[in-house]
Amino acid sequence: MYEYKYIALLDIDEVIMPLEGTTWKGLMDKVLPKALKINKEERASYNVRNVYFLDDLLHNHGWFKEIPKYMHMLQHVYRAKNFTKPGQYVKCFHNTEKVLTLHNHFPLSCLGSGCTSYPIETSDAQLHHYRADCVKTLKKSCEEYRKTSVMDTTIWKFKQPLVGRVTATLRTLGYFANQEKDNKR
Repeated sequence: MYEYKYIALLDIDEVIMPLEGTTWKGLMDKVLPKALKINKEERASYNVRNVYFLDDLLHNHGWFKEIPKYMHMLQHVYRAKNFTKPGQYVKCFHNTEKVLTLHNHFPLSCLGSGCTSYPIETSDAQLHHYRADCVKTLKKSCEEYRKTSVMDTTIWKFKQPLVGRVTATLRTLGYFANQEKDNKR
């Protein structure tokens, strides 16, 4: 952990997606000067707002033929237009020099000047959250999210290398063995 300036605690159905560039380092290189302009001190965490990519939004539009169906996140590019409220359901980049203990969404205890957090602008990064449905506490908002979906193909900037590498790995692991035998018959 101490080899890194920042760590992120993410669930398997979440991705912090930089809108420009392809790396978290590049994102933080862009965000830090903005944060330091407001407050000259580095924050304990840098939070990213949540936006839902719900399963049934895809099913209303159909599959993308050039993307394997097993590439769930690449297939699901319809998301809610609106983000969850600022500070709610966020995920963070945590400064390893300041954060002592973590919760799933934010730091619990910090060193120095407390658990300060900087909200990363949604024009810089978004927390893509791929789910069948919203969390229970957002059921009312969830219907609005479904009514106002937009297509967001930001993740497709990773499509070519991801499809190639994942397919090669699955083939090596024998995932396609029965399927390939059936195709040879």
